[in-house]
Amino acid sequence: MGEEKEGKDGKLDRAALLVLHDSFVGEMRTSLDFAHRNLAFYVGLLSAILAATLAGLLRADSGDPRVFCLLIAPALVLWLAEVGYSTVKVFYHRFIDAYFTLINVQQMLRLNDSSWVSAEVAPPRTTSAYGGFIAQWAGAIEWLNNKEQFSVETAKQTLLDDQLSTPLDVVRRIRGWSPELRAVTLRDARTTMWAFEFAGLLLIPAIIVTGLS
Repeated sequence: MGEEKEGKDGKLDRAALLVLHDSFVGEMRTSLDFAHRNLAFYVGLLSAILAATLAGLLRADSGDPRVFCLLIAPALVLWLAEVGYSTVKVFYHRFIDAYFTLINVQQMLRLNDSSWVSAEVAPPRTTSAYGGFIAQWAGAIEWLNNKEQFSVETAKQTLLDDQLSTPLDVVRRIRGWSPELRAVTLRDARTTMWAFEFAGLLLIPAIIVTGLS
């Protein structure tokens, strides 16, 4: 994040906090951008592998033993799907770290108080529902307020644990369940990779049946 500026007494001053604010805004944007880019990359790669495997399966003759070579594709899909999700999760964790830290910095700078400005500064045209003039992640502030007893690290882990973690959670979500605060990018990445893994598993019996027919 770069070197932190300090006041004359060795403590962080407003100028130093503003530098930190800008740094964490950049960290949020970068981390979320990398999460989306990696998700798009792995979706494209896995789609290409499945399409190529299906094309090869449709062209293969029944009873041709060479069709069993296609079994490497489902294994590759399963592995790459988990690698892809893990990569997205790393960058999303960094995004959440930066966001929670940014909320603290904004509180310390009183950026959530639109009345705390100099007399020559005009009031904002539209204020936030949370009292300031900076747009916030809808529901995140309320969620954090309900977790005031938690440390930043515990709050982050609680948020991530509340997202999809098993295929059973997908069924629960279809039936109306949803976490208090939704991490949409991470949730969609998990669901997408499970879909690719399911498609890869479906190819296994199709390949075996074709090779044995």
